[in-house]
Amino acid sequence: MPDENTSSVAGTQAEQADASVLAPAATPLEASFQREEVDAAVRGEAGYVSDVDPRGLAIASEAAARVVEEFDEHVQDWKVFRDEVTVVVTPPALPDVLRFLRDTAGFALLSDISPCDWLDRHEQRFAVSYVVTKLVAGAPRLRVQVWVDEGESIPTVIPVYPTADWHEREAWDFFGIEVTGREGMRRLIMPDDWVGHPLRKDYPMGGEPVKFTNSLREI
Repeated sequence: MPDENTSSVAGTQAEQADASVLAPAATPLEASFQREEVDAAVRGEAGYVSDVDPRGLAIASEAAARVVEEFDEHVQDWKVFRDEVTVVVTPPALPDVLRFLRDTAGFALLSDISPCDWLDRHEQRFAVSYVVTKLVAGAPRLRVQVWVDEGESIPTVIPVYPTADWHEREAWDFFGIEVTGREGMRRLIMPDDWVGHPLRKDYPMGGEPVKFTNSLREI
């Protein structure tokens, strides 16, 4: 009668064998991402270890390469940093690039529109990132980014991704980034009579004084 340790080892080996049968074969590009230690020179941080599904990263990288090939004159930059694939394009090309990714690469979901204010740290003030996701194994995510300056606008992408409606309103509400080619541009979170855009770097700090024991009399 086999002892408990022998049975445990045999069970583990059987589980590993089953997993190897069920696991899909990696393509050469996917295999290039299947490593625990990631090159610090590429990822930008020594000791960084990837926790992203290599299948998703491979698919996103391939899609980015196709965008660069198809929209060469409109692509300003593209990179892979910390397992995030980013393609920087000119604002006028944004709807066409997203439509290309939706229709030819299968990125059916617009997960987020994420603006950032780079006041005094970049030639153009605002970076706006459009995160699209492909609903397959590995959940590949690709970030399409545009840069605009104060007073410049970006075209709406509602005809491509209808869910962009609230994202675009949020970008205007918090950052004051104008979006053209759409209707109903009004505040989403802040009250309609709110003055200014509170996530800008130059927005005045406000709030109420905090009541500490040593400041109760002053407040």
